[in-house]
Amino acid sequence: MTSVPRTVVDIAMSEDLRTAVVVADAALRRGVTMGRLRGAVDQRSRGRRRAEHVLDLADGRSGSPAESFARVVLLELGLPTPVLQQEFVADGRRYAVDFWFPDQGVVVEIDGRAKYTQARYLAGRSPTEVFLEEKRRHERLLTVPGVRAVVRLEWRDLFDPDALVRRFRAVGLPCPVRPIRSARPGAA
Repeated sequence: MTSVPRTVVDIAMSEDLRTAVVVADAALRRGVTMGRLRGAVDQRSRGRRRAEHVLDLADGRSGSPAESFARVVLLELGLPTPVLQQEFVADGRRYAVDFWFPDQGVVVEIDGRAKYTQARYLAGRSPTEVFLEEKRRHERLLTVPGVRAVVRLEWRDLFDPDALVRRFRAVGLPCPVRPIRSARPGAA
């Protein structure tokens, strides 16, 4: 059986950047060390540059595949590098946000449907209760000094770069004139 680090590197060498970063982030989140991943790259002679690029972007702090995928999309759009899982305190509660752009005062959150439909996320609450709590969370975040805007994205939003650029520019996030549509390293 192929080891997890070897599988991550194989995917990094053969798949698009978005997919490869999702897989690398997941491995890191599950406890595979960056050292083991880099060691698997060192054992390869071909495709090393591509795999190293994926590992340079990989970050186990991404809380979900959607967050990992979104992080690559944000990179492709030319946004500054966000702080991942930044914690804020509002009304005595701690909130970790998916992406924080401190210079612009913008939080970006990736919303999945699972929190509204799967029992493990509902934790005995109804989907309506979860939705209303998310709305309260959103409002509380806007009371934190320095937070000017909260942008909420869903999976489908990540596939419309022109709409993303408009939304990000509307809240003051810098984006290039034309979105970079390729997820391949070295393309642009």
